[in-house]
Amino acid sequence: MKVNKTRFCPSPTGFLHLGNLRTSLFSLLMARKSKGTFLLRIEDTDLERSKKEFSEAICADLKWMGFEWDEGPEVGGKEKSYYQSQRINLYEEFYDKLLELDLIYPCFTSEEELKIIRRNQIAAGQPPRYTGVWSQASDEEVQEELNKGNKPVYRFRIPKKETITFLDLVKGEQTFSTDDLDDFIVRKKDSSPTFMFANAIDDSLMGVDLVLRGDDHLSNTPRQIALLDSLNLSLPKYAHVSLFTGSDGAPLSKRNGSLSVSDLREMGFLPIAVTNYLSRVGHNINDNDLKTKKELADLFETKNISSSPSKFDSDQLLFWQKKAVDNLTIEECASWLSGNLDDLPSTVQERSFIELIKENINFPNEAKDYVNNLFINSLSGNEENLKIIKSAGQEFFILALEVVTEGISDWKQTSKDIEIRTGKKGKELFMPLRVAITRQTRGPELDKVIELIGLKRVIERLKEASQI
Repeated sequence: MKVNKTRFCPSPTGFLHLGNLRTSLFSLLMARKSKGTFLLRIEDTDLERSKKEFSEAICADLKWMGFEWDEGPEVGGKEKSYYQSQRINLYEEFYDKLLELDLIYPCFTSEEELKIIRRNQIAAGQPPRYTGVWSQASDEEVQEELNKGNKPVYRFRIPKKETITFLDLVKGEQTFSTDDLDDFIVRKKDSSPTFMFANAIDDSLMGVDLVLRGDDHLSNTPRQIALLDSLNLSLPKYAHVSLFTGSDGAPLSKRNGSLSVSDLREMGFLPIAVTNYLSRVGHNINDNDLKTKKELADLFETKNISSSPSKFDSDQLLFWQKKAVDNLTIEECASWLSGNLDDLPSTVQERSFIELIKENINFPNEAKDYVNNLFINSLSGNEENLKIIKSAGQEFFILALEVVTEGISDWKQTSKDIEIRTGKKGKELFMPLRVAITRQTRGPELDKVIELIGLKRVIERLKEASQI
């Protein structure tokens, strides 16, 4: 399918999280696949909750991920602004047109009245929706409310006894009866536009021809189609993606796995790892090869998007992080680890250290742990290590120290000599030696560690263990 323009239109009411990051990725991949335009629009008409700091963070997060947009904030385009709060005058023009056509009307129904209506409808086994009580109000009735100082919302008149049908690129043909849709709000009491209104108007005016979004918006689509049709504005195609839920099946939250992009960056996740993970959340790719965005775009197909919800899987995210780390060059790894190798002794080459630990780390802080354990930490700081050292006994380390002091030309032979001298085999031999020398129960091969840290430090550490 040829796509000219997709969009990502977050509301700056919080930081960007995995769910909306996946939506932006899917939209980006669809645009790149067709060599189309990827547009970013900030939907900040919620004046109370929208914050400039969140708008700036969204842009910064997308750039960190490498999700460069072709049109929108900072890069510009044919629109004067890509912030909806700066497009209010444009929306007013369409309100005026809808008023002239008698397609919107003022409604003074209070929230309390709406709650009562919905409660009564539910009790009667009916779907809860606005009844249209103000749709036929006279000018006198409207003026009476205005004289009281009451402010109305404005609702769009949904056409009656019609059918709205559209082809969803994920879910197939969708059909809605307009009699099942209520008159929805397009303008709030503070005169600001609702999402339903501004979102649809901007998609059409900005030439977006594919709207890819979560299927929680599926019921909004026939309403927006009716609105655009009434204004003779062009309609985009739609693709509604099943929700990305937490590990417990509930909507993503901090409690069940949701992470903000800033969280991911702070933890040390690599953008390519996050991209490869999200490209396979609810979208099928037949291999587990680490891919560039271009390669992912070439493979991306709406027909391969699942119609079932997808759960956050921390193990899968970690799987892709490991692949991404393994794919780093030593120079790239050094940049990624920046600040975590500051305490590395000057006698140790940074490159050699990175080559030693690279296969055994997933995050930068783990490199710092290696620096501390191999060069700084004492045995007394870890109860688990102390238990292993004590179980081996002082005599074991005294005998091992005697062997090592004679020199190490081949660690395999040295460990064999320690085995003969101490009578220890297998785990009883190797685990105490690893803990004494590295302060860890796992990690790189011991001969490589010893080569890096040097014989002098090995002797010092075995001596320390022999005194516990």
